This record gives sequence, structure tokens and C-alpha cells, in this order.
Amino acid sequence: MGIIPIFVADRPFSLKILEGLAGYNNQFGILSHAFTSNPFKIKFKKFDLTDTKIGDSGIFQGRDVDYNFLFGEYLKMGVSHGIIKDYYRDPYKTLSSAREAIREYRSGRYDRDFTLVGVAQGRSSKEYVESYTKQKRMGYEMVAIGGLLDKVENHVRLVKVRREEMLVETLTKIKKKYPEDKLFPLGTFNRSRIGLFKQLGVWGSDYKGWIFRYNLEESHKKHNRMEQTRSYIEREIFPLLSKERLLLLSCSETKKIGEGKAIDIYDGPAFKMVRKYLNQRDGIDVRIISAKYGIISKDKPIEYYNEKLTPEKALKYRLIYSNEINALCSNYQDIMLFGGHTYQSVFKDENIKRTSGRIGEQLLQLKEWLYSGN
Repeated sequence: MGIIPIFVADRPFSLKILEGLAGYNNQFGILSHAFTSNPFKIKFKKFDLTDTKIGDSGIFQGRDVDYNFLFGEYLKMGVSHGIIKDYYRDPYKTLSSAREAIREYRSGRYDRDFTLVGVAQGRSSKEYVESYTKQKRMGYEMVAIGGLLDKVENHVRLVKVRREEMLVETLTKIKKKYPEDKLFPLGTFNRSRIGLFKQLGVWGSDYKGWIFRYNLEESHKKHNRMEQTRSYIEREIFPLLSKERLLLLSCSETKKIGEGKAIDIYDGPAFKMVRKYLNQRDGIDVRIISAKYGIISKDKPIEYYNEKLTPEKALKYRLIYSNEINALCSNYQDIMLFGGHTYQSVFKDENIKRTSGRIGEQLLQLKEWLYSGN
């Protein structure tokens, strides 16, 4: 896996959710700030599904401590990486902090316990590269890239990148100058950027919004917020990271009675072909265009229904799933869309491969595409 998502976790409940990802050892990291409670720090230290545990100084916590205290908290957390105190869009104050941090780091025993991570700050890509370069010259093995987020007023979460062009330009310039370095843009993980980050050679990026990926109504009814959130990670994050090929498959009129995973309930000839393929190999991600459920993962639990996609509903899907369509189409190298005209119209303007002709011809094209990737 090229890029790892680093899940921000500052409460025991967050770690409890991530503990269920036992099949994904070391395919993700965790990050928390130094001002969590001591009981939480113990849980963070004992978390054993990843070796990537990052301590953050808490730039948006509004607190400032000396490095002796900060590094002591990092040791309590058992971090693999500890981030310096940086100052939002202030490269000069951040560089001063970086000098202070590396002096303290080298004076004690910290270098045997965690990697000290600098932070490049700036107001332009040129300033970012200069800040990055100066910290590398100080002796930093790893330098993160901070300050790319805008803080939304009266909002506890950072929800947007300052300028996408700025992010791309900055990361491209740094990677060109330091091709062997692990790029670590802070706080910028997003499903729609996974493809971009793969291209730029990003090592990892932290992700705060994952904890809110659940349906509130369903959570109240079934008390399954933890399961919903974990399922979101498994179905919507990891496949985009590990797979290069995507199959968009229209739902089938033939369905099995009962409840189960979508890939098993739909039972038309295309689904039988895809199930046979997946039983032999795991080289593709599969998304289904469902007349009832929308654009869904192959593993989403569904139940039998009798409904067809209309042109009106296809248009509605194209609008309400525009972000999802963008995320999918920007993250895969090879995409095939199987289905009739109405289903294909959901992805109307996307430059992707499509089956065409009668059903027998489309099935043959699907089979050729499936096995051509081997």
C-alpha cells in the first residue's frame, strides 16, 4: 500500500472502533495530541494494530508547553513519531521552534524512542520548500507539511484545504527536491485525494472526519455507530488505497430472497461472473449502481426489492452522488462500467470504459476486462 491513512483518535471510543480492524495490521496509523488524559495515553500506547503512532503538539488546542514536557507526554503515549510545535502559516516562528526541538531531542534519550518530525510552514509554495529545506539541514529525518488547512470560524473541525493548487504545487516541489522523503501533509486526507496522493508519492496523511461517518438515524435505532464507522473504513477507504481497478456494475433484476451483501443478493449473469472472479483473486474494487440504494459497495448489506432505475432517478443520483463519482473516478487507474443506458447515464460525463451492445456482448466485454488485468 503506497499511502496510509492516519486516523486521529483522542478518545477511548475512537480506539475501540479501530481495534476492530484486526485484518488491516499496519495498513493505517493513529495520531493523537499531547493533551489527552493519562488513561487514554496508556490505551494509545497499548494499541497494537499499527506501529505508526504519531504524537501531535496540538496546534489548535491553544496550549503551549516546553519541549521537555511535550516529549515526556510523547513517551507516555509510546509514539513512533513526535511532531514539533509549529505555528500556523508562520515559517519563521516555526523554524525557531524546530531549532529548539532538535536541541532538546538530541540532549536526552528521545532519539531512541521516537522519530522527531519537523513541520514546514509557509504562505507560498516557495516558502514551504525553504522551510522544509532548512529543517532537513538541521538534521530532521522527516518533515511534515502543515498549514494547508483553513480553520472554519466557530467550527471545531478543519474542513477544507486552503487551495488545492497550493497543495499540489507544494507537494510536487518538495518531492522533486527530496524524492526519497516520506511526504506527510498534515490534516489533508480525503477520499477524493487518494489518487492524487498516490501520484505524488505521499507516505501518509491524518484524517479527522472518519469518526463522523455513520447514519445518525440508524445509529439510534440499532445502536451500531461503532459498526457503521468501522464498516465505512473497510468499504470506503481501504479499497481505494489498495486497488487500482474499479468495476461499476448495474444492479440486476434477478435477486435472491432475503438479506445479505449486495454482491450476493444480486444474482444476474454479470454478478455470477464477478463472484467467480472474486473467489479466485482480489484484484478489483466493485461498486454497484442500485435502483433502490444508490451507488454502494459490493459488501453493503441489502435486502430483496423490486425496483428499476428510471431516467429521472438516474439524474438525481448523478447530482446527489457527484462527490462520490468524483472520488471514484479520480482514484482508479482502470475503470469499467457495465450496464444499460439508464445506469450508465449516472456516470454520463466521466471518461471511463463502458460495455456496449446486447447483453451477451456486454458480458463478453466484462469477462475480457476482468481477466485482462492478470
